Amino acid sequence: MSDYDIDHIIKQIKTTSSPVILFGAGDYGKLALYALEILGIKVSYFCDSNEKREGEFYCNIKIISLKTLSKLGSDIHVFISSNSITSIAFQLEEINISNVYNCASLFKKVDFSLFDIGLQLPQIKRRISLYEGTCLRQENKKSNVLDLMALDIVITEACTLKCKDCSNLMQYYVSPKNTDLDMLFRSIDKLMKCVDRIREVRVLGGEPFVNKQIGKIVNKLVLKDNIDNVVIYTNATIVPNGENLLSLQNDKVIIDITNYGNLSKKYDKLIETLENNKICFNTETATEWTDSGKIQYRERTGNELAEMFSKCCVRDVMTLLHGKLYRCPFSANGTNLKAIPFNDAEIVDMTDQTKSINVTKSEIIQLYECKQYLLACSFCNGRDYRTPKVTAGTQAKKHLTLPASLL
Repeated sequence: MSDYDIDHIIKQIKTTSSPVILFGAGDYGKLALYALEILGIKVSYFCDSNEKREGEFYCNIKIISLKTLSKLGSDIHVFISSNSITSIAFQLEEINISNVYNCASLFKKVDFSLFDIGLQLPQIKRRISLYEGTCLRQENKKSNVLDLMALDIVITEACTLKCKDCSNLMQYYVSPKNTDLDMLFRSIDKLMKCVDRIREVRVLGGEPFVNKQIGKIVNKLVLKDNIDNVVIYTNATIVPNGENLLSLQNDKVIIDITNYGNLSKKYDKLIETLENNKICFNTETATEWTDSGKIQYRERTGNELAEMFSKCCVRDVMTLLHGKLYRCPFSANGTNLKAIPFNDAEIVDMTDQTKSINVTKSEIIQLYECKQYLLACSFCNGRDYRTPKVTAGTQAKKHLTLPASLL
């Protein structure tokens, strides 16, 4: 992938008739499209790894497949507008496309607050920060800098809904419990001494507002200088009040609301409360999920597992659950449920006071940077564009029973 000066590249593109392609037809693609348009560059096509999208239009621009892109010639200019930067760059290199750029400098060039592109400004800033972190991944790895894209902190196993297809496996908890506050705080303190930066800490469950101590947890997190944002994921069934509400009135805090229609019974009241208290929030309506909520062993080769992991949408999301750090939420909850065998090589115990900060940091780096796939991948149905879809939020009458073969 080319290192580039954005002003030089823009001038170069304007002097040629070569097509400009955005690889990634999602939110990053929308940001890149508007940025290029503002700079006077016309985008010819979007490209997407999902071949089924070929022929569709995104932001009024046609989507093509990688196969079609390969027929456009080697002089095209491709901006990677997806957080799967490394894998896309490799695909383009294989078909001899050399004018390939990430969008980090492009995003910095434009003030998105001046334009309405259908995304809220806090959401845009979050997206750009995570993208920038992905771009710096290899550089950080060489310099021993531990810059985490996202960390899920599971503060409760309990949820107010019984979604049978929850990819975080809440539907299997028979007697859900909250995290122990003292253990959590010790784990957070040690973790934050090990990492240089976490771009997004995501507080979740289950439904995080079930845990009545969430305010204390949020107040703890926002004081950490090496945490950029604290994002609380909620299904809009509980409206916080008192200390829990006051803790949300911080510039670092964002409430990410998933609207499940009639199931999100307090949605309107929650929105009103957040607006009245000037609390930043984002809301999206859920219509479908990937079918990733079942735990079942599947025989796969090492190459199949590596490809599956490279495309997974949560491959960069570490998870802290009951004092232990995991590489992904499926691995965390599957192991906690004893449905996936305990694998010491894929877990960092943040409560182990016998290990120094340097040793613990090395273990985290090993887990974060050096895994081609996880043991949990053999029990997962995948979480990418190839995974079958199911209706979001379909309710079960009671908790689901784990398959007998896993017990």
